[in-house]
Amino acid sequence: MTLRGQRFLYFLLGLLISAVLVWALFRNIHFAELWDALKGANYLWLIPNVALIFFTMYQRAYRWKFMIAPIGHVPFSKLLSATWIGFMANNVLPLRLGEFVRAYSLASRHKQITKSASLATIFVERMVFDLVALLLIFGGVLYISRIELDESMKLGLNVAIGIALLGLALIFMLARKPQQTGQLITRYLFFVPESGKSLIRSVVVKFARGLEFLSDAKATAWVGTQTMMIWILMGISNVFVFKAFDLGLPLDASFVVLVVVSVSILVPSSPGFIGVYHAGAVWSLVAYGVPKAEALSCALVLHAAQYIVVTLMGFYHLKKEHLSLKRLGEEASSDDEDALDT
Repeated sequence: MTLRGQRFLYFLLGLLISAVLVWALFRNIHFAELWDALKGANYLWLIPNVALIFFTMYQRAYRWKFMIAPIGHVPFSKLLSATWIGFMANNVLPLRLGEFVRAYSLASRHKQITKSASLATIFVERMVFDLVALLLIFGGVLYISRIELDESMKLGLNVAIGIALLGLALIFMLARKPQQTGQLITRYLFFVPESGKSLIRSVVVKFARGLEFLSDAKATAWVGTQTMMIWILMGISNVFVFKAFDLGLPLDASFVVLVVVSVSILVPSSPGFIGVYHAGAVWSLVAYGVPKAEALSCALVLHAAQYIVVTLMGFYHLKKEHLSLKRLGEEASSDDEDALDT
């Protein structure tokens, strides 16, 4: 099966999972209770929630500035635009192309920033720093949370933290010794022809270009600090939506929702994480004793607040930068081998 065919099946799988979860969430729901909860919410509490959404997006762009700096100077306004555009693209495009769109939107305006280097910074940001921060927050919250985990789940959490830290160590090795890392990777790919190994080594070296900031201990520490601040503020932003529905939940509940939702959206789904986002939020809230109808109404508002703000701001910056979402999406989903070469 071609890569295009695999992507199409993945897209269909995501739609199916979203549809099943939406059906399961609304199954046996008393819509009168759901409507009463939505109607009775105090939506003024969304003002600080939305303000923190804006602030964390600015923080993301500010963090990215330190990661991009060794490659070339990019004005903060351009990093902010690319960040909004990338997150918006995840809301409206299939196959989670937002991270690629974010990288390509930056590279298309700054030729000294290659797509591979831009993607590398985003990869280490999302799959290493963000993941480690989430796991550490979740591990800390569990010690003060009402939620009881069995021993197997605690073991799984510890293993996940260990894997994330190991991944961070490997990324540091790649950043410091890209040539040796490329050779190490291809050494065990005995079934790959030499031309293929050369291509892999070339991609590894280009990818490592985006990891140069890791060689600066001060920059790395600052990126880590910014990452923790971003996720802490995102967790706090949930508190205001809880207040809108007068749920009376402790602070740790907002972080449990944050982590569970962040893990849930890794499951294949429709654009915008429909279903998987709501299922994670509802499960977390129900675990704290919130009735399902109230939990679902809160999940709908949590998702809508982020979705609407990010999507509108993303399209605003897309127009501001005179970029085409269609073109960026096509480029992000391109099957060309040289997609990382420019």
